[in-house]
Amino acid sequence: MNSLIIKELEPLRLPLLKKLYKSHYPSTKIKAGEKIIVAERDSQIVGVVRYRKLDKWELLTGMLVIPEVRNQGIASQLLHFSQNDILQDNFFCFAYKHLEQLYKAHGFKTIPVEELPSTLAKLYLRYTQTGKPLIVMQYHS
Repeated sequence: MNSLIIKELEPLRLPLLKKLYKSHYPSTKIKAGEKIIVAERDSQIVGVVRYRKLDKWELLTGMLVIPEVRNQGIASQLLHFSQNDILQDNFFCFAYKHLEQLYKAHGFKTIPVEELPSTLAKLYLRYTQTGKPLIVMQYHS
């Protein structure tokens, strides 16, 4: 098995990423201006995490590791790369409850919804109204 490469997505490869999301996470819509970090193996994208700016806040969104390579530490490597190069205290994520420990291991802490900035609180409410069992987390360096 070849090694994993973690890097920022080249804009030319955006159509490949959209196809990947369509196959594995169809509700996802990539927004203009997002910072996109990918995990590649054999020149194939096998994992991704995106960061979206909302006012003065940042939201970790769209974390995806393709099913065939899950449980190999790829999500952890994406988050580790992000800790070194991207994450700051103004970063939040809406995580599925079963992934709470993964995010905690990389500097996120669970916070009450009431502590979310209003811009993010509205988005969280919209996401959870569709039935997604999400918790609110904030990065602490």
